[in-house]
Amino acid sequence: MIAIIADDLTGANDTGVQYKKNGYSTTVKIMNDNDITSKMFKTSDVVVINTDSRPLSSKDAYNTVYSLAKNLDTLDDIEYIYKKVDSLMRGNPAPELEAIIDATEAKVAIVASAFPDNGRIVTDGTLMMPDNKHVDITNIFNTETKKKAVNVRIINIREGAESLKAYMERQMENGTSIFVFDTISNEDLAIISDASMLIEGKKVFCGSAGLAKQLGRKKKAEIKYDDTVFIVVGSRSATTAHQVRLAKETFKLPIVLVNSNDIIEDRYEKAVTDAVERSLEFYNNGQKLVIVAIDSLFQEYTLVLRESGTDTEKSLKIAQSLGDIVKRLYNDIKPVTFIATGGDTAFQICDFLGSDGMELTDEIVPGVPIGILREGIADGSSMVTKSGGFGEEDTIVKVINYLRVNKK
Repeated sequence: MIAIIADDLTGANDTGVQYKKNGYSTTVKIMNDNDITSKMFKTSDVVVINTDSRPLSSKDAYNTVYSLAKNLDTLDDIEYIYKKVDSLMRGNPAPELEAIIDATEAKVAIVASAFPDNGRIVTDGTLMMPDNKHVDITNIFNTETKKKAVNVRIINIREGAESLKAYMERQMENGTSIFVFDTISNEDLAIISDASMLIEGKKVFCGSAGLAKQLGRKKKAEIKYDDTVFIVVGSRSATTAHQVRLAKETFKLPIVLVNSNDIIEDRYEKAVTDAVERSLEFYNNGQKLVIVAIDSLFQEYTLVLRESGTDTEKSLKIAQSLGDIVKRLYNDIKPVTFIATGGDTAFQICDFLGSDGMELTDEIVPGVPIGILREGIADGSSMVTKSGGFGEEDTIVKVINYLRVNKK
């Protein structure tokens, strides 16, 4: 069995689905309770655990992941642990990786956080993003862990897997335990994956969905999905705003805006009830595609890699309201497929519906998986999850077209 530890739900899904496409049976454990006795650990080839630890302090994130990794390490048939990190390096990537190394006494950690399919590459140990933002990954792991981290350049990678293995072993003799790999293409990730598998001893893989993609081969699922679709938008990223606008224009979709001020200023019930009633009105008038979005989606908003405690609390309350709206809608409308943007939004939807797992079935576009919710009142319903900053302008359009082609 392969275990993936992710710090939010959309990340758990977009990484887990890479294994599903390889032909592995893959289940996402939506909420971490440190219980490894669940039947999914016995029946799934890959289990992805969402620790929901991105907003935690570095100490709390370390402790959460350490306890989980310690339990996972007791499983006889575990092949390795994959630490999924955010492709923008948000949250606590260094403390959480260190926790897994410490808990499992792993010999080496392979960090390849690039996701070329979504425009994230790494050069000179620095993560480069399409909007010219950048993050010095090597520095993060050197300053936020007690381990020695080194950057591995493209020139070393492109000499091939055998040569790269030898290079890593020489560095390990000098005390290196964390390797941060430059990556420009999927071919680079494939070499990194192959070389790392040649290293003997216990190892931890650490990356976004890009590295996971190279651990197998595509195998499309053939499953039909419900044609009533609610697109639930909690992310405030400019990327998502552009995607929602294009989907609205392309399919002439109605948008139900949820009043964020009402939610934050103790008028929660009014905001939720109003959104549910407007959504049901559209549905009852024959609309099978409805967008439910937080009203700040189209306002000016700059991405903050590490939010303040107050901002995090407000964001959580808004995400909870979206989960509550979905639950109330589900009481009146079923079957239905949900498209959730933003990790907190996806998590709260699952929480309100009582879903304990998500059986991944396919990846619609890079980084946007679809799966079947397990347990809870919506057992058997389909959900697509998309990280707020992922995808091109037509990503949601492509998701809707995919669902239409594969509808029941």
